Amino acid sequence: MIKLLFFLLFFSELVFSNLTIEDLDFYRKSSNPQSISIVSSGTNYCKNYFSSNKSINVSSKNTFKNSFSCKYSLKRNRFYVFMVAQTKNQEKTIRENCLDVLSKWPEIMDHMDETFFDNKKLYLEGFFVENIFNNQILSFSNIYAQDELEKKNLINQLILDKKSSFSSNDEENNELVKKEILRLEKIYKKIIENKIPDLHKIIKLELDKITRYKIFINDLNRFKSYSCNWKPGKGLDPYIKKEKFIEFENI
Repeated sequence: MIKLLFFLLFFSELVFSNLTIEDLDFYRKSSNPQSISIVSSGTNYCKNYFSSNKSINVSSKNTFKNSFSCKYSLKRNRFYVFMVAQTKNQEKTIRENCLDVLSKWPEIMDHMDETFFDNKKLYLEGFFVENIFNNQILSFSNIYAQDELEKKNLINQLILDKKSSFSSNDEENNELVKKEILRLEKIYKKIIENKIPDLHKIIKLELDKITRYKIFINDLNRFKSYSCNWKPGKGLDPYIKKEKFIEFENI
């Protein structure tokens, strides 16, 4: 009865108002407290994706390679992919500085290009929680032997990770593992058959609306900060405004 109630509330909300990712999390947690948070999963995967691109350049200058980070704003219902602390090249405009940075990130540029707007964005894959198993985003080769080995490895890793939470009752533990195997098989079947879950369709629509890109530029000569701002699919020409980064930290 409770699940039916939330099902009806869910579609009533979907039809008659703007459903946010936070709303999706609420409905999912209400019907299943163990469900993965879409916001947390998406934000963390995005941060980890870009943090892997950060490095200290081994050079005489020993400079830090700047990268993007990710942040969800509940207050504004926005998901920001942003870069801070870029120093302005005084020989170029703010716009030119931003486009110079952006040119080094083709996967982000593609999201602003209407032609490539719908292409998969790896840094956003964490939002699509029905493809996640034991904190891993799944993908398969559609080659039977390889996929069977991959699934076996995933289950073995799950058992290792969950071992400390198993009880002394082997029968109960086996039942838990069987349930996880069935869940993995369901995910596998959807991926191989290229079936997009309804939840993922809703998340994709919402992400298209709420994702924003920002690059903060510091003009050290004028002691001012600016940001270049973009929306997905709306082209590379940024909206530029004066900024106080502390305001962005508090959104």
